[in-house]
Order: sequence, then structure tokens, then C-alpha cells
Amino acid sequence: MGRLLIHAGFHKTGTTSVQHLLSKNKRALAPMTHIFLRKHLLPACQAARAYSASRNSADLLDFSAAFADFLETLDMQDRRDIILSSEDLSGLMPGRRDLHSYDAAPLLMKAASLMVQRVLGDRIDDVIFYFSLRAPGPWLRSCHTQHLRAIRMTLDAEEYAREYAESANLPRIVDKVRIAAAPYRVETAWLENCTKAPLGPLQPIADILDWPRSMRNSVKMHPPANVSLPPELRAEFLEINRSTKDMSALPKAKEAARRRYAEATSNAPQA
Repeated sequence: MGRLLIHAGFHKTGTTSVQHLLSKNKRALAPMTHIFLRKHLLPACQAARAYSASRNSADLLDFSAAFADFLETLDMQDRRDIILSSEDLSGLMPGRRDLHSYDAAPLLMKAASLMVQRVLGDRIDDVIFYFSLRAPGPWLRSCHTQHLRAIRMTLDAEEYAREYAESANLPRIVDKVRIAAAPYRVETAWLENCTKAPLGPLQPIADILDWPRSMRNSVKMHPPANVSLPPELRAEFLEINRSTKDMSALPKAKEAARRRYAEATSNAPQA
């Protein structure tokens, strides 16, 4: 086998854009690279999320088994590199289920490294754990926005930043992963350093795997995925979360707000 790169996080650090680029360019990358995303790793991702909330050893065993099952499906005779990319491999995003950090991630990566050793052994050329990072302020704002749209987040952005400040120390988690994932190496890159890179947030992966110029040039770029909400919608979603007591009514109320915003902006006079 070639090399295995595990892009396991973190949420809101350009991961969705990376996965979108990998998916859209799968054919161009196929001569050198196999791409596997969340849909290919769903049992392992679900178990990782469960373990991050429960810290139950049974959930960690479920993650190990699911990750091993996936590794067993790989073609040992194929010499191409393998990229796994899903931030859910690090568990739930802080802010969900009362989590205030990614403290489960090092234990999950330890389990993943053990399964790689057990299943692939010396048949794999190299194993790299890769984590994309983001500056604390923008990352906390992006997480807060994601929670506004996805769950019943009732804190405003400033309140959220104060309560979840600890969660923004992503390098601390990576330092723990370096110990847990040994003997495999761990690489990182800051999203802010990728804004002007030719391949955007995909650039660090291309550099780590030393893609040739011809393959880099074949990558078709796409707009960023899962972008933030406009301020007007953030404010309305916060009000909906605070005023709507019926959880089943939340998605409909937010979808109605989206439609109103879309209609208002499409009908606005052009400058």
C-alpha cells in the first residue's frame, strides 16, 4: 500500500471545503490517491461522536471495531495513497452535548493508530494524522453560527465565546494527539495561512503528500463550502432558538427565515 493520511478535524477549519474539493476532483486525483469521506466512514464517525459524549469504553470499542472494519476493506495491493477526511472522527464539536473541548480526540486517534497497526502493519508505507486549525476568535464565531443553525443555541456570540473559550485551544489537543498516535506523525496547518494558497485549504494535504505539479494543476477549484450565515439570519436564528420551545418546530422556523431572507435579498434593488 501507499501512504495513509487521516484528516480527522477539526470542525469549522475548512474541512467541508477540503472534502468538497476532494469529492469534486476525485477523478483527477485517482491516479495517485484514493478518497474516503464521512459517507464511507459512517459507522466509525457515529461511534466517535457517541464516545466523545459518553466516554463509555463500550463506545470506544465500537469505534475501534468500526475503524478496523473499514481498514479491512482496503486493497493491500494498491500502491496509491489513501486520504480519509471526516472531522467527526474527532467526536462531536464542542458546544454539543455540553462538551467544552475535543478531549476525546487523542483517545480516538490512539484507538485509530492501534487499529492501523493491527490491520495494516508494515504493509502501509507511512501514516499521517492531519489536523487543520483556525485562530480562536474566528473559530469560536464559526462554531457559534453552526450551532445557531443546527441546534437550539440560545447564547449570543459573546456569551458563547466566553463560555467555550477553552475549546478554541486546538493546538493543545494536537499536542496530546502527537503522544497518543505515536509512532505515527501528526501534521497541522492553519486555515488563515491557506487563504491565498493555489489549492486553498487543500494545499496542506497536497504538500504533505508531495503531489506533482501536473496533479495540482488538474484540481478544479470551487467556492468555499458550508459558509457562515449573514448577520441578519444569525440574529433571527438566535431569536427563534430563544423563543421557540417546541423542538420539532425549530427546523421549520429556521427554514422559513431562510426563505424570507432569500426573497428579501433577491428583491432588493441593485446598486
